[in-house]
Amino acid sequence: MSLSPEKTKVAHIDNGFDFLGINVRKYGGKLLIKPARANVQRFLRKLREIVKGNATTRHGQLIRKVNPLLRGWANYYRHVVAKQIFGKISSAIWQCLWCWARRRHPNKGRRWVHRKYFCTVGARHWVFGTETGKTLSTGKPELLTLYDVAGTPIRRNRKLKAAANPFDVQWERYFEERLGFAMLDSLKGRVRPIRLWLDQRRSCPVCQQLTTKSNGWRLYHVERTFDAGNDSNRNLVMLHPECHRTARALGRSMVKPAHVKWA
Repeated sequence: MSLSPEKTKVAHIDNGFDFLGINVRKYGGKLLIKPARANVQRFLRKLREIVKGNATTRHGQLIRKVNPLLRGWANYYRHVVAKQIFGKISSAIWQCLWCWARRRHPNKGRRWVHRKYFCTVGARHWVFGTETGKTLSTGKPELLTLYDVAGTPIRRNRKLKAAANPFDVQWERYFEERLGFAMLDSLKGRVRPIRLWLDQRRSCPVCQQLTTKSNGWRLYHVERTFDAGNDSNRNLVMLHPECHRTARALGRSMVKPAHVKWA
């Protein structure tokens, strides 16, 4: 294996360099990793081309075309310094969609266009969206809305501690916490704690009390990792944080609750 002279260059960190769509550069002595400007501009051009190419498309269909791009792009950059860029992307796509809506109805006023193509979601009053025709359990109509790039939370990459050892009992709690954070970091991962929660009848196996968002939860290995246990759902239970500390301190063995089928 060798480096390609055409693709290799030496750059000063104060000037920065682009790599895999990100820009690495020092600002005032502080290293910041941001989305590369060229990639941001290329992404905006692609979005504008899609919007302009769907001048006669229903706005529900347009949302379904644009949302996967917005969500994927935001998820790729959510681990770097991108909050300001996310705001600019949201502002640019809103301006583009507003012009798209105005061109479709040149003889209508701004208020009419606003009522037809925009809705209120929480405290946001200019959300590009439409009703799907379905009704929620609350009785309100279900909305299909544009993905909120500016609202994407920035989640820093959790660096693994150099001394951490998954086969050392002293680091057992540390790796269980990392596994819990990793589950919440993706859509596929978020399904796992939900299944655990349902399999346990929504309660903690130690205290038999309901597990809710307010009282929190921690993962507990039925068969401990240093005893050849794995991270599959079959080897995990969900405990309250206090129950987790008690069970770990007392070295309690845990029995996996029987699987429950929910209608």
